[in-house]
Parts: sequence; structure tokens; C-alpha cells
Amino acid sequence: MKVYLVNPPASSGRKIVREGRCMQRKGAWTTVWPPVTLATMGAMLLESGVQVKLSDCIVENITHRGLKEKISAFCPDLLVINTATTSIDSDLWCAESAKEVSAGVKTLAFGLHVTMLADEAFLKQPSLDFVIRGEPEFCLDELAGVLKQEGEHDLTGINGLSYRQGLKIIHNPDRGFDVSLDRLPYPAWELVNINNYLLPLSQEPFLLIVTSKGCPHSCLFCPAKPFYGSSLRLRDLRKVADEMCYVKERFGVREFLIWSESFTEDRQYVIALCSEIIKRRLGVSWACNSRADKVDLEMLKVMKQAGCWMIGYGIESGSQEVLDASGKGITVRQIEDALRWAKEAGLEVTGHLIFGLPQETLSSGLKTIEWLVKSDIDFAQIYSAVPWPSTPLYQIAKLKGWLLSSNWELYEQNHYILDTGSISPKEVKYLRRLAARRFYFSWRRIWRVFRKIDSFKKLYIFLKAIREFISWL
Repeated sequence: MKVYLVNPPASSGRKIVREGRCMQRKGAWTTVWPPVTLATMGAMLLESGVQVKLSDCIVENITHRGLKEKISAFCPDLLVINTATTSIDSDLWCAESAKEVSAGVKTLAFGLHVTMLADEAFLKQPSLDFVIRGEPEFCLDELAGVLKQEGEHDLTGINGLSYRQGLKIIHNPDRGFDVSLDRLPYPAWELVNINNYLLPLSQEPFLLIVTSKGCPHSCLFCPAKPFYGSSLRLRDLRKVADEMCYVKERFGVREFLIWSESFTEDRQYVIALCSEIIKRRLGVSWACNSRADKVDLEMLKVMKQAGCWMIGYGIESGSQEVLDASGKGITVRQIEDALRWAKEAGLEVTGHLIFGLPQETLSSGLKTIEWLVKSDIDFAQIYSAVPWPSTPLYQIAKLKGWLLSSNWELYEQNHYILDTGSISPKEVKYLRRLAARRFYFSWRRIWRVFRKIDSFKKLYIFLKAIREFISWL
């Protein structure tokens, strides 16, 4: 059996990163994240004796026409399509392309959007055969096992799967969330060219590594819960360290982005993992994300010692009223403490901010910008609030008539499609641009970046990245 795993081509010229709850353009980070979910699915299929091909079209610059040619050459039995909300129509078009090449190929979509809107996906794309709702790895492995068999295929026992049966759409029971992440194999990074995934400034190759899944918090704007659940599930920390060692030895990669909803959620786990990395002298370097209320100075110092060089905080706003209304559950004081401790520990900081959340006004947005400019943040990600389907924000927006568009292509973090009555799309656009100008065009931050540039090649790459970032804004 042959399975073709695909991160679809660019949508309307936009290179969309599709990884769980993170659905955004390449320009937001000026780099593309390695497809850890696709690579893990690939590893499971390889272990089951399936022939696997993986194409990350957005880094390989594969167009829809080019993808059809690759499908024709590989002749897969099953095409697996990674999807995102903002690129959903273009993503699902891959199914139609596959059927045009071979009517017998089966097509499957997974991702957060189709998890919540499986019926819509089948309606949009008649060439789509299957949808996986929720985490895809084990569901796909079970489906491939059934499809390998001769004769009629009984799909009724595969929880989390939706599929066509004649003119009907069948939704099997939800799968739930697998408690033991240690059942997952290491991602099959040999299926991709790891040199396509480079850190923006250093140009070192990096890979994602999963430490946990699930988030117990209730932010109105976050779409993670339907996909990963609300209970924190942790991998065995020794297996995380084993994987770092394996990747370093086999692929020569020592840079990692820790993939977790909030890496620092379990303090004891973080310190134990860092201690394991230090004890083994792994010599790795890594970045992670965190809530501002889930760090302390001692833990950050241990993280630095273990190779952490940057931490990303979900700050969202400098206004306490907006933080409270968004369900974030943190205070501005906690954010400021977290920033100060990170700097004391010697870490660089990325701050993630969202304009246009409930209770946002032009005044509160300007207050956030003043706070941001005075802060010691190194890099800022400046988003518009997006009412992702499945989120409480989406439900509130529908109920209150805030939604200005049902065009999924506009559901991304550099568009604002709400009118809350307290702030307009025009004002959110103004705030994002003003925040970017005032934050990045300060001599202090320009100097911090240029200190890292030690060659003409890096200067060229940096200027190209800046152009991409400005274009995204």
C-alpha cells in the first residue's frame, strides 16, 4: 500500500503553516515550521509496512499542477491532506486533483478546521473520501490497516473517522485523546529535506519536538481544545531527551522548537527534563512557549542551562480589562514579572500580542502599544483576533452579530473580520501597523538584531525576511 502525505501548495500565493492550532502565513515567522504531525504519521505508517511519500509543498515550491504530476508518478492508494481554516478551499482541491489523476485513489483530510466542520468539508469537496476528527496519528494508522485488506472494508470500528457511504456521511464516535504520547514513534524526518527548515537569523536547521499535548486553560480565542483536549498529557521526559540525542546524531540537527500548548505548564516536569538534558550533556539549543503565570526565575535559569535560548509568552494585551474579557487568566503584573525573570536568566523573549479581542478599544490598543515599546521584549508577533471556528470567540461573535464575513480565506491573523462595536477593522489595522513601526523601528531593537548578523549572506536573508514580515502585516 502507498500513502502520500501532503502539506498542500500555497493558497492564493500565501504559504500557510498548518500545524494543529497554528494556522498562519510563513511571513508571520519568516520561516516555515517542519511538519511534525505529518512526519509522525509517516513514521507510524512505515512501521506498519506502508510505502510513504511526504511533500511539504510550501517549502518545496510545488504548485497544484506540480502536485498532480507527483501524484501521477507515485500512484498512491491514499492521499492525506493537511488543512487549515484560511486555506481550506485550496487544500481540499488537492482531493479533486488526485481523482483527476486516478479515480481509484482515496483522499483524506485532517486538521483543526475539518475536525469541527467535517460535514462542510464533504459538501465543499465531492472528491473527499475521509475526514479525521481530532488528533490524526492513530486514526490514520488504523485506517491504513483496514484499507490494506482485500475485499470490503469495515470502517465502523475506527473512532474519530468520518467517511462517505453512498450518498450518506457517516461519523464514527469521537476518538478521545490518547493518554500515552509515548506510543508515538519519532517523526520520520528522513521523509523531508531538513535543510528547508532554517531559523530566521542563524540559518541553522531546526526541528520540532513534542513534549506534551492538551491545555487546561480557557482563552476565548484559542482553538486548541477540540484538537488536543483540556487535560495535560506529558511524554516521558527520558524519551524526549532520547529523541533529541537521536535527531542530533542521525540528522546533525541540534536546534529544536519545543512543540507544546504551553511547555512550562508542569514545573516539576520542566525542571526534570532540563536536568536530564544537562546530565547527558546533549549540547542542544531550543526555544519554547509559555504562559506568563507559569514561570519563575529558578526554572528559567535551569532552562537556560539546558540550552533554552528563547521563550515565547502569550501576552495578548497590555490592558487588564482586555485580558480579563478574553479569559486569559493572567495579569499585566505577572507578564512583567515573567519578562524580567527571563531577562535575568539570560533568555531572549518573543511576545505574542492580539489586537481586537473583546473589550478592546482604540484607547486600550494604544495603551498596549505604549506598554510594548517600553518592555524588554526582543521580538513581537502582532496579530488580529481571529474567531476560529470552534472557539468561544466565534460563538460569541455569531450570537452578537460581530462577524463581517463568512469567507474562510479572511480568517487569519493579519485580517480583522469582527466589528465588536468598541473597535473596528480599520482601527485594528491601524494599531497593528503602529505597534510594528514603534516596536521594530527603535534603535535599541535594530541594534539587537544587527549584532547577530555576521555575514553578507545573513544580511541578505534578514532583509528578505523583513520584507516578508512587512508584507504579512
